[in-house]
Amino acid sequence: MANITAEILSLDQIRELAITVLTAAGMDANGGSLIANIVTQSERDGLRSHGLRMLPFYVQSFQSGYANPVARPLIERIAPGVLRGDGDNGYYQIAAALAQDDLAGIAQENGIAAFTCANCHHLAALRFDTESFAEAGLIALMMVNSLSMVVPQGGVRPVFGTNPMSFACPRKGMAPVVWDQASSMMALMDIKLAAAEGRDLPRAAGLDSTGQPSTDPKAILETCSLLPFGEHKGAAIAFLVEVLGAALAGGALSVDNADRDAHGALNIKGGSTLIVIDPARFGNASFDDYLTRICAEIEGNGDARVPGDGRLKHRAAADSDGVAVSAELISQLRNIH
Repeated sequence: MANITAEILSLDQIRELAITVLTAAGMDANGGSLIANIVTQSERDGLRSHGLRMLPFYVQSFQSGYANPVARPLIERIAPGVLRGDGDNGYYQIAAALAQDDLAGIAQENGIAAFTCANCHHLAALRFDTESFAEAGLIALMMVNSLSMVVPQGGVRPVFGTNPMSFACPRKGMAPVVWDQASSMMALMDIKLAAAEGRDLPRAAGLDSTGQPSTDPKAILETCSLLPFGEHKGAAIAFLVEVLGAALAGGALSVDNADRDAHGALNIKGGSTLIVIDPARFGNASFDDYLTRICAEIEGNGDARVPGDGRLKHRAAADSDGVAVSAELISQLRNIH
């Protein structure tokens, strides 16, 4: 592994750096603040691949003209339980922030609500799109389709994106249970991070130029042919996300790359769907007790842990001690204009 010099930054310093970079790229105060928060939360939770390292990709999307840095999304209620968003070619989180209160209110009224969004971009981890609902006592499930680079089981060319999904639910007396995962063996940005740091992957996550499974991140990035997790099972999940993301929302399919290629961007303008559930409206007054029992059966069960709870120790350490950030990356970001 390459020797990497690091600096310790506080979370406030990380957020300030992110806002500076995004503002220089043309984002307005509202959008810049939202994306900077996500970058900061990623670094806080140990999700380095979606933190400061993602900023150059946001900048590229604006400077190439692919994404709108001053988006003004539109949200409409098209059915009693459905909100539909047009992201005005900006980032999803800007539209989602406008929809959040109404979406939560509809879920509390009807028991369940959904929000779809198209004409938008998504480059962040999904966990931050669902966690706030769980903090309000709601269950949230989200999926978004992405740039095609995952080969379906038995196929010879990519069809699906890494097509991530996220789940969050409240947990009485503790932080919510929150997880997100790609449909691929590994997320693209984790492979890019391994390549940048000069290390092999822990398991074969894609194909090399000979069509063989490889742990070499650079070889996988050359082919852009990632493997689904769990073989046909992961491919099936990727299919589900493609339907509930692109098809339901009316976003670009993962294979629709022409516009992305023309701008040299990392992502497509896919579609997203967020489903929010109010457990209090589903008739089981013991919901919290069920969650407590499920988690108790996992904790202390060998080395098992509740899905997503690994982020909590990173969060506590980052709050008190700051975050180690590559000095090279800091220098690169400070030189973005």
